Amino acid sequence: MLNKLSISHVSSGLAAILVGYTCSVVLVIEAAMGAGATPVQVGSWLFAIGIASGLTTIIFSLRYKVPVLTAWSTPGAALLASSVAGFSLSETIGACIVTALLIILTGATKSISTFIQKIPTSLTTAMLAGILIPFGIKTFTPWQSTPVLFGCMLAAYLIGKRFYPRYTMLLLILVGGFVAYVQGSLPLGDSPLSITGPVFMSPTWSVASVVSLSLPLFLVTMVSQNIPGIVMIQSHNYSVPFPKILLGTGFMNLLTAPFGGFTCNLAAISAGICMGEEADPDPKKRYLASTSAGVFYILAGLFSTSLVALFVAMPKELTQMLAGFALLGIIQRSLYLAMDDEKTREGALITLLITASGITFIGINAPVWGLLAGYITNRFFNPTT
Repeated sequence: MLNKLSISHVSSGLAAILVGYTCSVVLVIEAAMGAGATPVQVGSWLFAIGIASGLTTIIFSLRYKVPVLTAWSTPGAALLASSVAGFSLSETIGACIVTALLIILTGATKSISTFIQKIPTSLTTAMLAGILIPFGIKTFTPWQSTPVLFGCMLAAYLIGKRFYPRYTMLLLILVGGFVAYVQGSLPLGDSPLSITGPVFMSPTWSVASVVSLSLPLFLVTMVSQNIPGIVMIQSHNYSVPFPKILLGTGFMNLLTAPFGGFTCNLAAISAGICMGEEADPDPKKRYLASTSAGVFYILAGLFSTSLVALFVAMPKELTQMLAGFALLGIIQRSLYLAMDDEKTREGALITLLITASGITFIGINAPVWGLLAGYITNRFFNPTT
């Protein structure tokens, strides 16, 4: 295999991983710290998702000779970051284990997969938009406290989206990091390289954590990652057995959840980097690009403690803007899909607003209530469909 490897395979694999990490590592750290994880435990979260994504990417790519890229759920990380308040770290870990079991069950049971696909896209995307909108709003609040940093990052975002859309997040990290360093708020010398190991975190379970964390995390992962991921693969004229992919990622998720691996699923946006002509003119050799990405995943997982130290050292405003800018594209697409169908628009709007409100009632959080209220609204306005 090594004699077939080219620079384009390696560079495409590295680019895919950079997009994945720069778009969501801040959200993962926020989710872990929000659940009460210590810096060492946060490092274990990043170790677990890096190793899980790397191993599944390499195994699937070599097994099927198809550029299959796995990852963790960026919207899922955002969901946890906004929902773990009120739950202990052990309950959060337990909820992730339940999510993994649901993914496995979906891969093993055709009826569950069919049921998931029958949930109106308008409602699931409205729920996703409602989860992410608060992060989008927080993108612009640093305007008051750090106008120079905000202005430079906004300019970097607009220039990146206009001219270098694939590398927008990398540009944002470079510009934001440089400005913060010049302002004296980013002590880079305090982040030495060090190898990370897994840290076991005991799980506990409660009805509230399963309903408020496991079920929304499962739905968000399926709707925003696995289904778009398989569509991405098919759109490039590749074919893989979706149930086996779900089973494989589900079992890997189950194995790594006690160490912080909150999800393991198909990559959607970053996967396209390994599937285009930039990776290799020959479609049959592009699996080498995703295999390279798997190796970079594992390396990133091994050095995740240094990654945590770097992002923790960043000013809060910088991490806030990085997370928000990373999610703007997903928010935009989710809003479009949520409101596209006139028949389900009313239900989607109610789902969106209830989810964005952040309410909790009888221990159940806003995304669940939003989805339920939107479904009831749809049935009321469209009783025959």
